[in-house]
Amino acid sequence: MTALPGPNLAAPANALSRAQASCAAAAGALLLPLAFPDRGWWPMALLAVTLLLLAVRGQRPGFAALLGFGSGLVFYLLHVEWTSLFLGALPWVALSTLMAAWWAAAFPLIALAYRRLPSARGPGGIRALGALPVAVAGIWTLREALSSTVPYGGFAWGRLAQSQSDSPLTALVSWVGLSGLSFLMVWFCAFAVELLLAGRPRGPEIGRGPGSRARELGLRLGALAVAAGLLCAWPLWPTPTDGTVRVLAVQGDTPGASYFIPSERGEVLAAHLEATRAVDPDADVDLILWPEGSMDVSPFASPSAAAALDRLAAEYGAPVLANTVTMDGDYEDPDTRYYNTQFLWSPGEGSVAEYDKAHPIPFGEYVPNREFFMALAPDLIGLIQREYTPGTRSNVLERAGTGFGVFICYDIVDDALVRQTVEQGAGILLAPTNNADFGTTEESAQQLATARLRAVETGRATVQASTVGWSAAYLPDGGEVAALDWYTPGAFVVELPVATGDTGAMLWGRSLEVLVSGLGLVLVLLAPRRGPAGTPGTAKRPGR
Repeated sequence: MTALPGPNLAAPANALSRAQASCAAAAGALLLPLAFPDRGWWPMALLAVTLLLLAVRGQRPGFAALLGFGSGLVFYLLHVEWTSLFLGALPWVALSTLMAAWWAAAFPLIALAYRRLPSARGPGGIRALGALPVAVAGIWTLREALSSTVPYGGFAWGRLAQSQSDSPLTALVSWVGLSGLSFLMVWFCAFAVELLLAGRPRGPEIGRGPGSRARELGLRLGALAVAAGLLCAWPLWPTPTDGTVRVLAVQGDTPGASYFIPSERGEVLAAHLEATRAVDPDADVDLILWPEGSMDVSPFASPSAAAALDRLAAEYGAPVLANTVTMDGDYEDPDTRYYNTQFLWSPGEGSVAEYDKAHPIPFGEYVPNREFFMALAPDLIGLIQREYTPGTRSNVLERAGTGFGVFICYDIVDDALVRQTVEQGAGILLAPTNNADFGTTEESAQQLATARLRAVETGRATVQASTVGWSAAYLPDGGEVAALDWYTPGAFVVELPVATGDTGAMLWGRSLEVLVSGLGLVLVLLAPRRGPAGTPGTAKRPGR
């Protein structure tokens, strides 16, 4: 008796050749950056993901890893090219390579999903459209979740949902959060691939002429249109509000706030004072928002800077939320810790509340494992002399009964911090930032898009104020109510609703991310291997 061969991994029918798959993956990687701001051609995200799935569909895990690494590297080299503006190619390539490694880890799992789970092109036909798209989208979501937190706090940039700040899909963020929107987008693309590639129903071919095939294609396109319509027409989660506040946001137009562009001492402070005073003091504002890096002379160390803030706050009858560097020791002590601090300055009282940036940028504002990386790139690491310590104080600062959630620059991409802010009672979100280190690159637009999505996700009006731009204010539905062009000094006053309730994204967003990521992984790892004929765990005996 001849022994049964072991089960193998069967590729779905109509898989691309390796050459075709490589071309499809390259096309997807080149198109995906176009979906993100500054261009913001959001449909490109769906087209790019579809091409990437077609590329990996039916490939063996090893080759899928190569496809993942190559496409991830191309995408990030284009998407975060702004990291090379002042620091050169090394950090740009290193960051892109790290993120590409996450793609290389995820794509073999997606390839296994296509090999282990029933394909619509196989015996299951259209009935098999349930588990496979869910598994593929779950693995994609898992990759985004892990790369956003690991290592050193991760790099939560380039998530698929971040390309949709100005698309019909934006309202979904209020229900499922950023991770949930990424999941739904990939699910739709995977569903479309399997639906359109599905085999014909079994049965006699008699009578199945061109008209029958046309009706079948029409039904499939109709099902796809219904799915797209549901996603695009989904309503915004309603969030109750209680009263309004008036915020004066200031953009000083100060390139000298950069680490790499020299400026005279006090120049940045003077520019923000001047831009603020362009607004009538009788504007009746509740808060003046200055950006990160807005005070190059600390009011905690300079009586003249403190006096200038006192005069400004008294003149407008509102506290100033400004930013400077603080420390818990003195310059002579090597153990002194430094913080990137946003502080609320009240006339006659000084600083009445402070928040230290919770998420300093690794290799930008501090160097983890400094000795190790210093040995690898001493000139580059040596540029980062002063390191910021992550803050531990709450980022919800209260003024006249309203909680303001403060996100300093990169904080805005931290999902956990966003949820924590809402849980602690923030009714308005503020995003002071310093984009001077990135010039006129796409970084500013990408960050502003995330701020807009956070407004929708949390149901809270959001104001971003930047040193050089872009600055803008968004209502809870994502509608823009004020904006300043970059590298232009200016200020605007906006009256914003104060939110009091939670959106679905805040209620179950994290749980949903864990659920769909875990479900995708379980579906792939526990699925039975399919034999050559596509039947789980079967193989034919030779010669029988």
